[in-house]
Amino acid sequence: MSFSSAQSRVLPNPVPITVLVDCLKSVVKNSFPTSLNVIGEISSLSATVSGFCYFTLKEKNETTKKEAQLSAMARASVLKDAPFELKNGMQVICCGDLDVYSPQGKCQLVVKSIEPVGVGSYELAKKQIEMKLRAEGLFRPERKRPIPKMVARVGVVTSQTGAALRDFLNILGRRSKRIDVVVAHARVQGEGAAREVVDALQTLNENKDELGLDLIVLIRGGGSVEDLWTFNEEGVARAVANSRLPVVTGIGHEIDTSICDLAADLHALTPSDAAVQITREDDAALSKQLDVLSARMRDRIEQRLQSSYERLRFYEQSRVFNKPYEVLYEKRVGMLDELEARLVRRVEQKIVSVEKICDVLKERLVGRDPKAILSRGYSFTRRVDDMKILRSPEDVVVGQVIETTLAQGKIRSVVVE
Repeated sequence: MSFSSAQSRVLPNPVPITVLVDCLKSVVKNSFPTSLNVIGEISSLSATVSGFCYFTLKEKNETTKKEAQLSAMARASVLKDAPFELKNGMQVICCGDLDVYSPQGKCQLVVKSIEPVGVGSYELAKKQIEMKLRAEGLFRPERKRPIPKMVARVGVVTSQTGAALRDFLNILGRRSKRIDVVVAHARVQGEGAAREVVDALQTLNENKDELGLDLIVLIRGGGSVEDLWTFNEEGVARAVANSRLPVVTGIGHEIDTSICDLAADLHALTPSDAAVQITREDDAALSKQLDVLSARMRDRIEQRLQSSYERLRFYEQSRVFNKPYEVLYEKRVGMLDELEARLVRRVEQKIVSVEKICDVLKERLVGRDPKAILSRGYSFTRRVDDMKILRSPEDVVVGQVIETTLAQGKIRSVVVE
């Protein structure tokens, strides 16, 4: 239906509604009770910086195959109280109040609490954390450190007023009197307990050398899922896995298995079992082992003594003790014979070396013998009065007698010119 500009339409109700949204709010609040339980699948999940969470609850009618949607909003406090993490596709039951969001005129559910469908919230949260840490490899067997066989001092993280500590110390005292215990107090349930447990673990690790600790034991008595939740916290599990000292956990009853148990190097079933696990060899067993080792040591000492006695008797009967001078004389004579032989060898070697040198020198002298030169047709002349060899005509004067030596004799002559 359309209208021209000159036409006007008279409404049945001449009074206009100026606050329609307020009317909608009033209708919604009066038509629906408070604390509605709405079941649906989470979609379009988003969170704000302030911690508020907005999402859509979808529900599909299996008969009509039609889908219905309802906007929802959860405050930061609600998300903090929920131990699990909201994700798209998750089936949940939301308890809250219907309201109308004025800026958009949109009906939405203001959630006051939220639970997963078909599984408890703590169970779902535990599964989510376990899957995350398992994917990171925190539970791999190769990360587990061996528990020392002989423990001298152990650090215990637990409540110092709890029954778990009393049970642990009772069993430990029965099985061994040699193990010292250092207790790092931490609350094991309630708000802030996880932070205290992490701090206690870090303190023991930082002071492990000063305290002389061999390992850490993390224990807590039985309780409900909520009571034991501290040991399913992600931060506590990471502190256990990253501990520099081996960690033994004994949390709850035998049927309880926490995420800390999965991250620990050894999972004991209870606090009492933790005491048993770190004293696998109690004092009685150690005493038996010491007796066996002591007997073995005595046997070895007796064997060594017997062997030494036999060697002593052998030496007593030897000539070195009965006739020491003869032994020394023979030894000295043997040394002199060896020295004499060595001296003879050295002299012979020296003679051979000198003879070789003489032969070389002889050959050199023969090569330099004047007679050998004369035999090749050469001669030399000397003055008779002083037998000086002439090297130039200026060495003689007229009338001087000279002598020429040849290979086969000598010739004397007088210088005439």
